[in-house]
Amino acid sequence: MVVTLSVAIWVLMSTMFLTNIGFGVILPTLPILSRQLGASAFEMGLAISVFSVASLFASSIWGAVSDRIGRRPVLIFGVVGYGLVSALFPWAPSVPVLLMLRFLAGMMAAAVFPSSLALVTEWTSSEDRPKILGYMGSVNGIGFICGPPVGALLSVYGVAVPFVCVGLLSVINGLLALRLLPRVEKRKEEEEQEADVSPIERTSWLNRMTQSLLNRMIAPLLIGTFVISLVDSSISATLSYFFIGPLQSTQTMAGWGFMVNAAVSSLAQGTVFSRVFTRFGDVWTIIIGLSFGVAGYLFFGLSSTLLWAFGAIGLLALCGGLAYPAITTSISIHTPRELQGSIFGTHSTIGSLGRTLGPLIAGWLFSFQERIPFLFSSGLLFATIGFYVVWMHRMRNHAQNIPQTDSVQKSC
Repeated sequence: MVVTLSVAIWVLMSTMFLTNIGFGVILPTLPILSRQLGASAFEMGLAISVFSVASLFASSIWGAVSDRIGRRPVLIFGVVGYGLVSALFPWAPSVPVLLMLRFLAGMMAAAVFPSSLALVTEWTSSEDRPKILGYMGSVNGIGFICGPPVGALLSVYGVAVPFVCVGLLSVINGLLALRLLPRVEKRKEEEEQEADVSPIERTSWLNRMTQSLLNRMIAPLLIGTFVISLVDSSISATLSYFFIGPLQSTQTMAGWGFMVNAAVSSLAQGTVFSRVFTRFGDVWTIIIGLSFGVAGYLFFGLSSTLLWAFGAIGLLALCGGLAYPAITTSISIHTPRELQGSIFGTHSTIGSLGRTLGPLIAGWLFSFQERIPFLFSSGLLFATIGFYVVWMHRMRNHAQNIPQTDSVQKSC
């Protein structure tokens, strides 16, 4: 069966979409599940955060596994396992079992993202990659937007309905991936069996992550991943409180704030990102995105009206819509094919770490003063811009002294 690249890309995008929509489906069902299990608000909060904790530990492992056995089997196992585990959520007999299922779901989801990104890197050229990765980032945002309303709509017919639907669709998507994704990796591995294996390929996943953190091209990109994930999760944790408190608004308007954030970010990734990346290169695209974030978080922290706040949310959404996919694309360009899974696994791990620490830091700062978390995020992004300017200057000087590859010169 001949499968075109466009069909394979659509399968990957649908896989990531379903994984993201499954994460959001649980949000509107939390009150129902809490009454069903007799759980407290803190325990239901753990049901959300344990998902990110699992991704934190599992992403690098899955990435290393995909380098060894191939992206395709890891992707299929992840999406099918995610669907089966998600379908079991409503029948959890107790809170500990629910937390265990959420942890397993996070582990399965962690197998999807690194392998999907690695497959896109292998299938596309450096010229087409920004556009494809931008589309995939846009699909992720759309999945996040659709998750809560889909969960609220389907839960009218029973709390189990949204989970069963997501689970069933995920399993079907996994079967489609089994049928439609090309088997190109096995042939490649067979060709390389007799080739010498470099020392970095023999190391454990932990050593690979350590080496990637020390790599002068990859490490700055992972720092950007951590910072963007941290500030993005910090506003997710405190936005509702800020709307209800200083802005004296309602939870409904806070929900609209989340939707505007995700919608603008998705729109930017799907439309303007590839053009900006092609025009300015990876580092300048990151800096441009971070600059929007600096202004957005600063204006949001100083806002006193809803109009001002929503305008600021639109600005800070451009940070994730430009800087984050630029980092992902740059990582794909500067990483050898045989280590794509490991590095993208590390990338996901660093992002999960930021999403785990962000709400804790933001909540602690919010307890002192409601506007401090957003002003802190603005200052942190500003410092990160300074870091990238210095890094770019040093890499330019290095490129002038020692001949580098075209990709390194372009990034500088």
